[in-house]
Amino acid sequence: MRCAWLAAAVVWLAGCGGVGYVARVGWAEARLLWRREPIADVLARTDLDPTLRERLELTLAVRRFAADDLGLAVGDSYATFAEVDPGATVWVLSAARRDWLEAYTWWYPVVGRAPYRGFFDRPASEAAARRLAAQGFDVDVREAAAFSTLGWFADPLLSTTARASPVVLAETLLHELWHATLYAPGATAFNESSATFAGHRGAIAFFCDGPGVSPARCETARARWRQFRRRGAVLRRLADGLRQMYARGPAAAARERGRAWLAGRAASALVARGVGTPDELLPPNNARLLGELVYVARLDDLDALAPADADLRSAFAALRDRARREGDPFVAVDALLKLQNAPRTLD
Repeated sequence: MRCAWLAAAVVWLAGCGGVGYVARVGWAEARLLWRREPIADVLARTDLDPTLRERLELTLAVRRFAADDLGLAVGDSYATFAEVDPGATVWVLSAARRDWLEAYTWWYPVVGRAPYRGFFDRPASEAAARRLAAQGFDVDVREAAAFSTLGWFADPLLSTTARASPVVLAETLLHELWHATLYAPGATAFNESSATFAGHRGAIAFFCDGPGVSPARCETARARWRQFRRRGAVLRRLADGLRQMYARGPAAAARERGRAWLAGRAASALVARGVGTPDELLPPNNARLLGELVYVARLDDLDALAPADADLRSAFAALRDRARREGDPFVAVDALLKLQNAPRTLD
């Protein structure tokens, strides 16, 4: 029964793949939760690796900052630590049509449809990918640095996540805590892009003016946010070009040549802007592209909601409250930007 409840709690990650599949996911999540130790207890060890100690102390500081300064729903998440095997803990499968920029989606109880499916076992993710590829879909399997149970359980800091650099660790924690604060069912692009905004801007505030103040880390956090937005702009232009090309309905051979040409041009733009490598978009793969696009939707608009770091708490609260009232949460972004730019008069 305990595993059944755990399976239900993480089914948003797993999708609905049958009783056996959900049971395996529930068991894997249960094993993670059973490995949790309070971070305070881990820090009490005299033989603790100094780097891990620094990361654990940073995690607790980011948690406090997220709750006290940013108003995020922290709960008991990331107050514990779980040692796991090296390498990824979660693999994420995406799929998409080859002749149209449209993601294959899975339905999830509570959170609606999403264009990805998570696995705690790499061979299982690759087997599922092969089945979809055999049906003619582009497929992509990628490692996930972390995941969230949306506040249903006290998510632990995984040892694999703790190996990240300080700035990346802070971004990751704040990204996942935003998911626990706000999650719009079926709105994957909004959910991931708003969490990207929260993670990056929150890390900037933490390292530039907050309790983790550090000039070097502040500059790293700012640079990463600039680079992420530049990369997003290139990928969105690639998506626009692909949509226009697909709309013309070319034959399969011409379509594949067009995909390769557009991807190559985008890769060159990534290199020119210092945010990518020459061959990372080749061969073209709609699943891989769409999997990244959900993290970069309207980042400039989201960023504009908080002109200064001191505005983050009020911006997060306004976005959370407005998005919960809208059928399309990006409508909330538009409304908040309009309100922000409205002329003000004195009584």
